[in-house]
Amino acid sequence: MGKVGIIANPASGKDIRRLVAHASVVSNRDKANLLRRIILGVDSTGVEEILIMPDYSGLGSLALAGLRQEKLRARVSMLDMPVKGTQDDSTAAATLMREIGVDCLVTLGGDGTNRAVAKGDCSIPLVAVSTGTNNVFPVMVEATTAGLAAGIIARGLFPQDNVVRTQKRLVLTEDGVDKEIALIDAVVLDQPFIGAKAVWDLATVRQIVCTRAEPHSVGLSSIGGCIRAVSADDDCGLHLKLGKTGRRVRAPVLPGVIQEVNVEECSLIAVGDEVAVTHLPCLIAFDGEREAALAAGHEIRIRFERSGPRTVDLTATIREAADRGFFISSNGHQGAG
Repeated sequence: MGKVGIIANPASGKDIRRLVAHASVVSNRDKANLLRRIILGVDSTGVEEILIMPDYSGLGSLALAGLRQEKLRARVSMLDMPVKGTQDDSTAAATLMREIGVDCLVTLGGDGTNRAVAKGDCSIPLVAVSTGTNNVFPVMVEATTAGLAAGIIARGLFPQDNVVRTQKRLVLTEDGVDKEIALIDAVVLDQPFIGAKAVWDLATVRQIVCTRAEPHSVGLSSIGGCIRAVSADDDCGLHLKLGKTGRRVRAPVLPGVIQEVNVEECSLIAVGDEVAVTHLPCLIAFDGEREAALAAGHEIRIRFERSGPRTVDLTATIREAADRGFFISSNGHQGAG
């Protein structure tokens, strides 16, 4: 009858961008409430089991505590795994859920959360619910709807070809060896150490490689989108070089913050193309967070691929289920298409 996994990041929506910009804060109580509605949405579809990643803030336990009066049909439990309190938890949980045989995965977090999940598994259909900052990959959606879509996919009631799409990603290589991935952008920074992970000082940005670049998004990828828009469905990416000359571009780089930068070069990149990192030593930020310090004397490249996570189109999934009569009850039993 299907299994759904849930990975909720308690740290999303709480970084330094609350101090340097106007980003909102999503409290753990709010996240637990979202998680509760996801669980109820999933349970209503008749799945057999719901597995939740444990975390240091106890979001899953808090959500379940608020469901004591509810009669859940699915078995709901916390995933049996150690908790480090880092993004490695999300990576490990995604790997474990694949091994257990989870049919659909719901994430509650931002771009960084989904990047961590993708490092653990890219094969399970993913419902990505936004709670972080500068989110491009996950979507803002009512949690109940997200749960419904995840449960429908997990039930396997119809072919997924028209409702699940493989997303793009970037792969950082060092001397020909794959090292890291990004789902939205990889940003080359002229900085000596990582410090705070969030990126907000554009004066240090030298290169931006994007899987998508949309002017309506908020974040560094929007800079490219204000020149040449690239959507999630386009089979291309974008490479920007920033500097002291070139086109002056104004873009929403942080919540409530619109800045101008000089873009010296802007070019499309095709699937399989590699972009050389020309500024070394440097830091690389993946999906808005500084992660890797790279030394001179190495060949650093960023490869563009369409082999990222498989994401669920929520609207199309629920519409398909409705067209097949899934929500119509007959003799006390829910339709199954």
